[in-house]
Amino acid sequence: MKIGIGRCEMEFPADFFPTEGFVKQAHPLYVRVFFIDEETPFALVSIEMTSLSDEECARIKKETAILLGIGKNQVWVAATHTFSAPHILPDFVLKTEEEKEKRTLLQRTLGDAIRAAVWQAKQEAAESELTLYQGETSVMASRDIELPDGWWIGCGGSGPSDKTLTVLKVTRNDQVKALLIHANVQSSVLDGTGAADGKCVSGDLAGIACAELEKRCPGASVQFMIGAAGDQAPVKRAKGYAPDGQGGYQEIDLHEDGISLAETLGQKLATEVMSALRNNGTELNGKVKTAFRSFYAPAKKMNRNLRELKPTHSCEWELDGEKEQTIELFALGDLAIVGVKPELAYPTLKQLQDASPYPITLAATMINGGAKYMADQSAYDRCMYEAINSPFAPGAAELLVREAAALLKR
Repeated sequence: MKIGIGRCEMEFPADFFPTEGFVKQAHPLYVRVFFIDEETPFALVSIEMTSLSDEECARIKKETAILLGIGKNQVWVAATHTFSAPHILPDFVLKTEEEKEKRTLLQRTLGDAIRAAVWQAKQEAAESELTLYQGETSVMASRDIELPDGWWIGCGGSGPSDKTLTVLKVTRNDQVKALLIHANVQSSVLDGTGAADGKCVSGDLAGIACAELEKRCPGASVQFMIGAAGDQAPVKRAKGYAPDGQGGYQEIDLHEDGISLAETLGQKLATEVMSALRNNGTELNGKVKTAFRSFYAPAKKMNRNLRELKPTHSCEWELDGEKEQTIELFALGDLAIVGVKPELAYPTLKQLQDASPYPITLAATMINGGAKYMADQSAYDRCMYEAINSPFAPGAAELLVREAAALLKR
């Protein structure tokens, strides 16, 4: 199987900061590319950013497809969903010419990195072996916590977690060329903090783990794919609600000390990946299969001002028609990866895996755009944040499972 790997840092000029409340950069951000150059080609462009709009993803898919000489539907653009990265914001959000100039600079910086990484992946594609390993990670837990006024976001919640850690290893001539990591956790250790007077830019949990693994595996590129993490968070966060040791929760902000916390957890995840690689692996052979499906999910109105959202015991949903959603499928051997835009939760992942005919089924979110949370029915029943801050109405996640299952079986 011919596989090519590419990597390039997004290099920001010194005068780029401050922007969006980010006052400094703690860790570099990267674009990484995984390219299978076979009869059915496939390219995964992994970008260390919070999210990318549908329009940006379409542009990146088109340009990547042209550079690789493949169809644009064979390209997945995946944001790693680090909360510590600037956004490419739309015009109606930007208030000054300086903000627009910085957006242009961010687009140019990202575009340069993508082209360099894609070109590298194309140029160095060669016969390789692809092996799948699985283990466990302890860096995440349910983030849903119950406060006196209702359920909210925290860490160390009591809900379930799928701690499965999946690693795809690319080897060539007995040398590790790449690792592709999949886990159901957000990179949100530094969300909203990291500096005494603002936020810091970082690949956060996943980005730090990838950089650490690249040190431990010289010559390899390591990229991260976020799974069903809509209701999952790192076991510790630098800002937010954390257990107080007495059965309750306290509000914290570690500011600059949060950087060392993110590095500790990132290094722990890297160690767990190395441990998974010592388990028995499954070689992935055969033909790559890809598929696409669109469907219409029930929608509801939502408050776009996050500052106005708060815990509550009672909530009502105002229906708002339907929203078209897409399901992407990549399958090889025993493995199937279902790619979607919305952030899914643990119950939806389990329903998807139970309905899949593949021995190993992963959900990948933030694929080819973002659509915020698509919560399961239990989140609506308890007025959880994932339901409140969702453009989808109850039943959307369950419909997605049925549509994805039909695609997998077909």
